[in-house]
Amino acid sequence: MLMNKHKPETGTDLFASFENIEDKLDAAAVMPVALDFCGSEQCAPGHGYGPNGPVIRTVYILHFILEGCGYLEKGGKRFKLRAGQAFLIYPGELTYYQADLKKPWWYIWIGFHGFQAEKIVARAGFLREAPYIHVEKIHEIRAFMQNIMENSELTYVKELKRMSALLGLFAVLCDACVDGRDPAGTDSSAAISRNTGRGYAHPRQHSIESDYVQTAVNLLTGARKTQIKVEDVAGSIGISRNYLDSIFKKRLGISPKEYLMNYRMEKASALLANTNNPIGVIAAEVGYSDAMTFSKIFHRRFGMSPTKFRESRHAEKILREI
Repeated sequence: MLMNKHKPETGTDLFASFENIEDKLDAAAVMPVALDFCGSEQCAPGHGYGPNGPVIRTVYILHFILEGCGYLEKGGKRFKLRAGQAFLIYPGELTYYQADLKKPWWYIWIGFHGFQAEKIVARAGFLREAPYIHVEKIHEIRAFMQNIMENSELTYVKELKRMSALLGLFAVLCDACVDGRDPAGTDSSAAISRNTGRGYAHPRQHSIESDYVQTAVNLLTGARKTQIKVEDVAGSIGISRNYLDSIFKKRLGISPKEYLMNYRMEKASALLANTNNPIGVIAAEVGYSDAMTFSKIFHRRFGMSPTKFRESRHAEKILREI
């Protein structure tokens, strides 16, 4: 079980390939936020992610630190973090995080996306310049995570249960800001910027640019087994390709093409690590009709072929089980 501290499911992404199932469940289509993956890891001393340096993620990833400590690096800054805190990685950010050498952390995490995801994390108190909060009700968070993992089967009813637990988890985080105090109990300027008005985090200013970017992200990541093109996405939104490139880089730091490639490669790596599907099938799952082209792009990204990557990940799993 996830919450058994003596038997953590080390390095396991339970829903890493959830978005790639053949039949998209109707309930997920209307959700303000959707689950991509989740897991737990009790890290070895000094263990960092990723192994080859900083990586860019394409969805929001939220870590809850249950024990120990470590640090997060982003934007040239280092944040020291400890048990009872949560830290957030935003889509498109270049980040690196590492467990302490003496007291390595044990954390649980969720990856998610959705048209309300940005507003939810803002209301929970996260800021890009200070992407961490103190979590007073960590036991409730763990209970919701337990519920999500216990309902891992890809059925309609199980999906509804996961949705309920996911929204309950976010409700606990947002509720911590309602009383008008900083979750960490401090009086800092970060606390003031986190909590305004009646106490919850002030939502970011909506703009036409953010709406365009969010719609583009939804279209890019929502395509299944199709050769979606950035030009087509821009046309669907009603703007030019150049304008979409400009606002995408402004808000996420990378182009739509780079974002789509990162998303596909991340999904492909998860499928290679967690399934035995043939390379050609995985290539098609992430949007490449030609397995050779997929393999070349994958090699450029990870420095090894898809087959070698799968072998290395499977070897790591065997070592962890010994």
